[in-house]
Amino acid sequence: MPELKALAMNTKAKRIEKNETQLEFGLNCGLSEDEICKIENQNTDPKLSTIQSIAAYTGLTVSDLLKV
Repeated sequence: MPELKALAMNTKAKRIEKNETQLEFGLNCGLSEDEICKIENQNTDPKLSTIQSIAAYTGLTVSDLLKV
């Protein structure tokens, strides 16, 4: 699914831009380190609420996070 790849790439890019570990990024999004790891490695099909949490923290829209 191209949206999951886009989510993985955009999440990782924002995390690196913020100079945060997966643990720090996850905590700031209200998620676990494991969830961030799975998203970045495309090993999960996250719930909409998870994507919304990442979008809210990064200042992006859900649409931008999923944009290929």
